Amino acid sequence: MDYNYYKEANDSFSNNISTPQDSIMQGEATNFEAYHKILLIEDNPGDARLVELLLEESDLLRCKTTNKTSLAEGIQALEEDGDYAAVLLDLTLPDSRGFETLERLLARFPDKNVIVLTGLSDKSLGLSAVKAGAQDFLIKGAFDTDLLAKTLRYSIERNSVLQRLEETQRLSHIGSWEYNLDTKSFTASNEVYRMFGSPRTKNNTALEELIAGDETFKIFETIHSEALNGVNVKKDIALQLQSGADCYVFIQCQVNTNTEGQRVLYGIIQDITERKEAEQELLRSQERYQDVFTKSRDAIFICTYDGKIVDFNQATTTLFGYTGEELKAFDDIHTLYQPDQVKEVFLSLIKGGEAVKDFEIEVQPKSGKVKYCLVTANASETPNEYNMIVRDITERKQAEELRKARDVARQSSKMKEQFIASISHEMRTPMNAILGMSNLLAKMNLAEEQSSYVSSIKQSSEILLGIINDILEISTLQNGKIQFEYKDFDLPQLLTNLVNVMQYKINEKDLSFELEVDPEVPKVLVGDKLRLNQILYNLVGNAVKFTDEGFVKVRVSKLSQEGKAMKLRFEVEDSGIGIPSDKVDAVFESFTRIRTKERLFEGTGLGLSIAKNLVTQQDGNIGLTSELGKGSIFYFELLFEPGEASRIQDGIAESTPANIKEDLEINLLLVEDHKMNQLVARKTLERQWEKIKITIANNGKEAVDILENQTFDIILMDIQMPIMDGYETTQYIRKNMPEEVAKIPILAMTAHAHISKDEKFKEYGMDDFVLKPFEPNQLFEKITKYTQA
Repeated sequence: MDYNYYKEANDSFSNNISTPQDSIMQGEATNFEAYHKILLIEDNPGDARLVELLLEESDLLRCKTTNKTSLAEGIQALEEDGDYAAVLLDLTLPDSRGFETLERLLARFPDKNVIVLTGLSDKSLGLSAVKAGAQDFLIKGAFDTDLLAKTLRYSIERNSVLQRLEETQRLSHIGSWEYNLDTKSFTASNEVYRMFGSPRTKNNTALEELIAGDETFKIFETIHSEALNGVNVKKDIALQLQSGADCYVFIQCQVNTNTEGQRVLYGIIQDITERKEAEQELLRSQERYQDVFTKSRDAIFICTYDGKIVDFNQATTTLFGYTGEELKAFDDIHTLYQPDQVKEVFLSLIKGGEAVKDFEIEVQPKSGKVKYCLVTANASETPNEYNMIVRDITERKQAEELRKARDVARQSSKMKEQFIASISHEMRTPMNAILGMSNLLAKMNLAEEQSSYVSSIKQSSEILLGIINDILEISTLQNGKIQFEYKDFDLPQLLTNLVNVMQYKINEKDLSFELEVDPEVPKVLVGDKLRLNQILYNLVGNAVKFTDEGFVKVRVSKLSQEGKAMKLRFEVEDSGIGIPSDKVDAVFESFTRIRTKERLFEGTGLGLSIAKNLVTQQDGNIGLTSELGKGSIFYFELLFEPGEASRIQDGIAESTPANIKEDLEINLLLVEDHKMNQLVARKTLERQWEKIKITIANNGKEAVDILENQTFDIILMDIQMPIMDGYETTQYIRKNMPEEVAKIPILAMTAHAHISKDEKFKEYGMDDFVLKPFEPNQLFEKITKYTQA
């Protein structure tokens, strides 16, 4: 490898304070040899910015990064500028997903240096990508500045090595060819044509055409015939070229099957005319040592201090990945040792006459994939030579790295769980109060209009709760693992509730709102009501937000039907600000927000992205048409089946299960620090059981003090509280209080959504849990169960 290049580049880096980007921004003359151009094909703005920041922070590699957000844009960038040292490729893009993304890129640019970006769960996909032609792969979230920079640097070096190999082939008079038996196409390197003195032709040419122009190529027909008869072709041949000159060549050929299942003949050919006698002597020398060498799985060879290999065993070719002839042709095998500092120490010890044992060094084989090795070496009896034994410990090193990566991943996962648990609690706690109050109001004698308002409040709360769950489970949503529940629902009622929810904002802006439903659309459908509501809420909310005057229209129409399945089209039209043509493709991306000269519109930028995910994961399609200043039409299409009204579940009224006791008389301790949730729980329980007695403790310490003087039939215990949390309190009760208190049933009543997954509550002695926002009947049923046991 050309390590001087990187040394010069690094020296240049240290003398240049500003980054390449800074120089470009300031219009300064930039030394393009001092940094590498990197093409990043990544549609996630967060991931793209992270890569750019990591590369800006790196001391190992200076880069200028160009980001493209789709495969089509990336291919166009490569067509316009082929001077990219590496391509960082995300396999999941808006216009291409999975392994096909890599295949499409390599089909256009097979020689490009591509590094694949994958998720942790897609590691096997990364390994397959490397086998298919990618230089390497990186797992998102599992690499830091140094790993990213090293991976890029090594891949660039490997690519440089491949380019130098073509030049080496010319200098060493070694050519290569390939013949596809299925397609009858023949491809050869430039050196083959130079060797034969024949003009270069295009690749994938029929062999018969070449023979017609130069009969020297008939040698390949003979070689192919021998190889197809099972002969391991590897021999010297005397040729007479078309010019009349005599030539001795070494030819090696074998038959393999490519990834498409096609049989392909591969071979190399070397002009050995001037080195025939020397090579024969080397072969005789190899035979003398072969018996000893072949007994070792480690690479054993003799080398001069200048780097010329004198003799070697087969394991040496396996280690370096070069054929024997290629190893003999190496002027300095030391160029394959790295890093430079370690190599210099090793050579200094050997040249100084010292023996080394288990000296750790890296080897750069022909494949470009670094191998980690242990070296034992000492001076040879022959002057200016040393003996070398090299053991490949790459797998052991990789196992160590995998263990480190696993530990980092576990720590990252733990931090993520802690973050989600905290956010879940903070968001679901107020939702408990909203839904709880809605449930209480729904059970009162309300006028029809009031009941409609309460229904809309609860409907909106359920939608918001669904959105909260989606945000908390965003990784599940992005990976297409969200669960859909297909049940019968009343479409007109869903649309009416949607109108009621949006009516306030519509009236506030004095907009006209129209609802048009095709008569052919059934009233009752089978589908995921919550997700449909969520999609419509996001699209209608988006329309209202960007419309200051005029109208908003919702249309539902039937497009087609096959069997029971029918395709429905939902359209949301507005007369708002419209969307510029260059922003249309971006509006469905996460965290995209619209900015005009007058104002920046509020919102997280997640609404349309969530809507798109929900549609596409139900095998539907979503899109829009828009004209700047005149409005937009958002539409999506989904499959539904006709439903039955008798199977519709009432979203407000709640039946009382048979296992809930109606005349329960108990003494209950509620341990809860949130005042509103105290009120919701107390009112809900008192409305169900008139004879219930409720005592409230604001935290775990108060609960323990109360239990010193009173006993209860059951305890409802919040988890996250000040002074003494629910886990600590429960554990104290179980271990330190009298038996009649220690055995009281305790139900965890918490907003931590993960509690049902890890069952941590059981470790502290809790009997069961109720998740906030709680479903009243679920709470009643569990209280009945544990107090009547």
